Amino acid sequence: MISGWLDAREVEAFGNELAEFYDAKFRENEKASNHKKAEKQQKLIAQCLQKARQFKTTHKLNFYKKAKLGNAFKWKLRDMGHDGQLIDLLTKDILLALR
Repeated sequence: MISGWLDAREVEAFGNELAEFYDAKFRENEKASNHKKAEKQQKLIAQCLQKARQFKTTHKLNFYKKAKLGNAFKWKLRDMGHDGQLIDLLTKDILLALR
């Protein structure tokens, strides 16, 4: 029973996948003009939040698993070189979407 409660491999993998998705789309958006860039960034954040909500509907997430998902997401983006403040805001939004 407890081993299932603490088994966070699947949520960590999702956190990494979500970070990779964000990074790939973010890099594509860098080529856009400034006006379009802001619009595409908002759309990208909405897509990430939607993916997190969909994941929540198919997986039972306790607070430990939510924390592991957020941590995996955050550190993957840090390793990819994204801005720390942006990462913190994105991680917070992802965790709020999982409530």
